[in-house]
Amino acid sequence: MNSNNIPTPEDFARARAAMKESDRGLSEVRERISQRFQGSELHETFVLYSPVNALFVVYVFYQRNEQIEAAKKSGLSSKIQQAVIEELENVGRGKRDTLKVDFQFDSHENVEANFEGDYYLRLR
Repeated sequence: MNSNNIPTPEDFARARAAMKESDRGLSEVRERISQRFQGSELHETFVLYSPVNALFVVYVFYQRNEQIEAAKKSGLSSKIQQAVIEELENVGRGKRDTLKVDFQFDSHENVEANFEGDYYLRLR
């Protein structure tokens, strides 16, 4: 930063590079999970990374509220969790035994009812 606390072009370039590294491989993980579980109750998946605490947060959305518990009972949620960890490993984000991943399960129905259908609001 220069003396006026205004970021320099180099500061912006470093920030872009850090953001790119933070997001590396996450869109591939999301696409692969969507493909692997196409035809199931899975509606949408978001994979985010927080470099501050080296934690991946995975949001798994089913279509309806009751599918959350049904997927847990049927083992679908567990299969999705294992697949995400496998895919994070495949894109080089860490080894299974060292990855820190927090899974959050929700529904599109909930996003519609409580967040005006806005996933950005839900993920905040």
